[in-house]
Amino acid sequence: MRFKKLVAMGICTCLAVTLLAGCGKKNEDQVNNNVTATPSEGPSTPSDGDSGKDEMPENVNAVGVYPIVKEPITLTIMGRKDPGGTDWGELEVFKRLTKITNINFEFELSEGDTFVEQKNIALVGGEYPDLILRADTSSITDEETYGPQGVFLDLTDLIDKYAPNIKALLQERPDIKAAITSMDGKIYGLPYAFQTATTQGHTGFFDSKWMDNVGITKVPETTDELYDMLVRFKEMDANGNGDPNDEIPFSCSGLNTTIRRLLIPAFTGTAEGLGFDIKNGEVVYAPALPEYKEFLIYANKLYSEGLLDPEFSTQTSQQWQAKVKAGMCGVYSASPTLLDPEVTVTQQLSLPPLTSSTNDKKVVIQPDNLYPARGFITDKCKDPVAAIRLLDMFYATPENAVEGFSGQTLFLGWEGEHWEYTNGMKDFYQWINPITGFGDINKSISVNMELPGYLNFTAGPAGNPLMEMKVEQVNSMQKPYYKTAYPINARFTAEESERGNVIENDLYTYVTMMTTKFIIGEVSVDKFDEYIDTLNKTGLPELLEIKRAALARWNEAMK
Repeated sequence: MRFKKLVAMGICTCLAVTLLAGCGKKNEDQVNNNVTATPSEGPSTPSDGDSGKDEMPENVNAVGVYPIVKEPITLTIMGRKDPGGTDWGELEVFKRLTKITNINFEFELSEGDTFVEQKNIALVGGEYPDLILRADTSSITDEETYGPQGVFLDLTDLIDKYAPNIKALLQERPDIKAAITSMDGKIYGLPYAFQTATTQGHTGFFDSKWMDNVGITKVPETTDELYDMLVRFKEMDANGNGDPNDEIPFSCSGLNTTIRRLLIPAFTGTAEGLGFDIKNGEVVYAPALPEYKEFLIYANKLYSEGLLDPEFSTQTSQQWQAKVKAGMCGVYSASPTLLDPEVTVTQQLSLPPLTSSTNDKKVVIQPDNLYPARGFITDKCKDPVAAIRLLDMFYATPENAVEGFSGQTLFLGWEGEHWEYTNGMKDFYQWINPITGFGDINKSISVNMELPGYLNFTAGPAGNPLMEMKVEQVNSMQKPYYKTAYPINARFTAEESERGNVIENDLYTYVTMMTTKFIIGEVSVDKFDEYIDTLNKTGLPELLEIKRAALARWNEAMK
């Protein structure tokens, strides 16, 4: 099982990703066409023998023919609804899916955090629906538990025979296949895989006005160049308000933003700053590398000279954001979209990944774009072939969409009805009235971050200058240097996970505490060797072995 992500390690990442949307003009000829192929009789579920790929249950049309079923059926679905959000049965996407597929839906929805409790009660008590479509921290644990028990169906053969979109995706992306393959070699859950233009690897941005005001003509590319710029920010009237003493050269909230994603990698050469990575083919723990000491020396220098916000380790996100919006901060660890669009008219620049005296490679972490275990078909489902065909529609590309329904539709709605490209290059899009944003989509058309599916949409939203700045800067300054760290979707045995979680939690707690103390000077960097000794005594060598074993399995699954 995959290690549970630590809440404290989570980066405050704004991912405005909506998973379902949809409305569009029906193509009645396609919807009603059930005669292009004659389904042969077969069992209600595919056998493990030599049945052909065109074998279908009697009520299910051949792959590629719609509606999916000849006579209407009903699938029950468990999901999580946003508190106060629209019931899924009222959403346009499910209404239109029923028209396209001939499948009706009954929903068992829980709001917010109550979903996990209700889902667990249902699974333990045996009173669960046909499909479970959801996202929570126990998804992988559920998959490894209820898959081998038979509660979740093995989807491997169903995908091979009846889900061409999912099958093509797994052939194209071995990392996705490896991520959704359980320890017993079977596939029980479907993923959500996405790529958008608005995600970013790190959050080190600053106003070009500040750079111009202090006479800097080149965006820093090394830690020394960044230091020189920050010194000027402190000593000169960088924000141009006439007061040379009210600037905070570098500001953030805690370690989990720009410090973790920009400063630490500049010294270690690892994309992951506070966790595990792969360096020169070996699994490493970034906070235990010798180069980490050089980062601590550098960060302590910034702090002691007043270049790093003295409140970085104690201020809340709200307090820090207020400083950024007030124009007090030079390098800030957020998206430029945080700023007030009414007053921000100058170019917001992204720092590229930096190099240093201990690292000559530019690296920035590849944004997380894969969530496994987002959809399950249970053993209660009497129509698993129809169910997998339905879910396969969520993985369609725009080129093979049905009635315009694809993963892209799930994100934005229907092209030409809810949104449109602004130019022939298709690098920006805009909403079509009355839709003004994802909030409108969520109210009547889709649900957000809940369902399985596939999205590859790299156009940025038009009409938002700050967002356009961000997309342009990320594409030019960050994306060329994206690097994956230790695979977060690698699978662990029950024993590895149980022991590894304990060690990793203890390590992270100690590392974040000591890193902060080193930076603010409460503990001298001369104590670095003692710090390493404590990491080893806490169980780092044992955890490295666990990580190596899981990586070996991952690499084998990727072949």
